[in-house]
Amino acid sequence: MKKLPSTLPNMILSLGIICLIIAGILALVNVATKDTIAQAETKAKVEAIKEIVPAFDNNPYEEQDTVALESEPRPLIVYPAMQGEQLVGYAIETYTDAGFAGLIEIMVGFDMESQIVGFKVLKHEETPGLGAKIQEWFTSPAPNGDLIRDVRGVDMSKVSPLKVTKDGGKVDAITAATISSRAFIDAIERAYRVYQSLIGEGSPIAQATESSCALPEREVIDSLFNTMLPAYRLVDKAKSGATDDGTPWLTQSYGTNDMSQTTGLLVVTTSDNDYEGRCLPMLVCFDNSGALTAFAIADVNATGKLLSISRNYGGNPESATAKPSKSSLIGKKVTASSLKLREDGGAIDAVTGSTVSSRAILQGIARAQRIFVEASANESTK
Repeated sequence: MKKLPSTLPNMILSLGIICLIIAGILALVNVATKDTIAQAETKAKVEAIKEIVPAFDNNPYEEQDTVALESEPRPLIVYPAMQGEQLVGYAIETYTDAGFAGLIEIMVGFDMESQIVGFKVLKHEETPGLGAKIQEWFTSPAPNGDLIRDVRGVDMSKVSPLKVTKDGGKVDAITAATISSRAFIDAIERAYRVYQSLIGEGSPIAQATESSCALPEREVIDSLFNTMLPAYRLVDKAKSGATDDGTPWLTQSYGTNDMSQTTGLLVVTTSDNDYEGRCLPMLVCFDNSGALTAFAIADVNATGKLLSISRNYGGNPESATAKPSKSSLIGKKVTASSLKLREDGGAIDAVTGSTVSSRAILQGIARAQRIFVEASANESTK
């Protein structure tokens, strides 16, 4: 093969070909390792959850949800830990942008008594030997009883807000790494605010406002429940309240007709606004495991279109033997994050030409699911 003369164009051509070959190799390596890296990150999170919450027998990673706090730029991922039917804690994936090198991502675990069970640093770029000592430093004993260093077992309800000693607090900062220590505290406090919102104490997701929506009359609730779940009956007194945004709710346990056991919870609440700007009263039922068993729009003035959208997702059954649609959510353990349309980054298709109403119904179910989780948590702490 004839050697190319060493001219400037030939040198540029050769260099260009080499760069293309290298870029191609890097692209292939990226494609080949992308799934492996993602699997490694997922595995690291799953292992972290096991270490930082009380013992559980569910799959918190698969049941993850997101919580967006007011004024926060991004939502936090929450992993609920269950033991049987009892909620025993939360692992919360939190972050801070206040690190010496910027972003630090941490997983923090809480029990149901506001105590930090543990934490795991997931990602950071802090200085080796200084800020990088976060995991080691904040799991080691403090030099005296007046200071906080090992945050495991700390009851946040008694010590929040945490501050380093230089700022007048009790947290013993990492030697020569006060900025990283402040960042760690910032991430912990952010996770704690989400935890508070989950258990219904402080740090609301939104300021409470008076809702213009009303729940259906008792007769409507009883009649519709009997249509939805004819093999069951409501078995105890209803409890009522309002969410942080002022939306009213009512809950009542249900069980088998022979009263042999309590099998689930009815949640009565309202959807977000439909295409006509109305909030829709809804009945949503969950079994004790958290699976959706039935739901319905409880508005006597609901149009045929709205009822058709509801039935598309398995609601407002025309009869107990009606064949479920392919889009039915019945029997699934739904969460707020799973109840999203494709247009909103989820996996559920909107009913053609009815995106707004489809979204409203799904958000109503999501609101009911959050109420169900909170009600279950409150029962487990009694």
